[in-house]
Amino acid sequence: MFLMLKKFKKLFSNKTMKFDFEEQIVSIEDRKFTLRKASPKDAIQFMKIQETIYPIPVPWPIDIVRMEIDNRNALYLSLVENERVIAFIGVSLGDKAESHITNLAVDADYQNMGIGHLLLNEVFNYCRAREYQKMSLEVDVTNDSALALYDAFGFKVRTVHKKYYFRNHHDAWEMIVDL
Repeated sequence: MFLMLKKFKKLFSNKTMKFDFEEQIVSIEDRKFTLRKASPKDAIQFMKIQETIYPIPVPWPIDIVRMEIDNRNALYLSLVENERVIAFIGVSLGDKAESHITNLAVDADYQNMGIGHLLLNEVFNYCRAREYQKMSLEVDVTNDSALALYDAFGFKVRTVHKKYYFRNHHDAWEMIVDL
């Protein structure tokens, strides 16, 4: 009896993911990709993507990446081509009034293809369908390509966080948009 109770409890432990996402095939520039919910095994590939686009040390160490993928109050999506994660996005969904993009990264070899737009559109649609009111994020004030992407989605600066990024001491703009 005790063993059965233990197994039952494990089935409903806090490791159970709170947010579902149906895997889908998407096309970008006549190439097929799989967009799916991230799994813990994606953490190594997330790190490789960070290493292609950020100076060392990367913003998120592997233990934080793994913790975020397992976070019950977040949804992480992986964009995959031929078993390789080439981009990912994470959104914190703990507060029904405001969702928060925690990370968005596209491998350097896949940038300027519209992948950032695709990932943001997917997260916007996901959050709207669940009646979130706003979406926020932080972005390095020197990251011109990210700023252009967020501007295209209507994000506006809410506040400035001085020396927000530990690796380069750059300021961050906290940005927000109505959904």
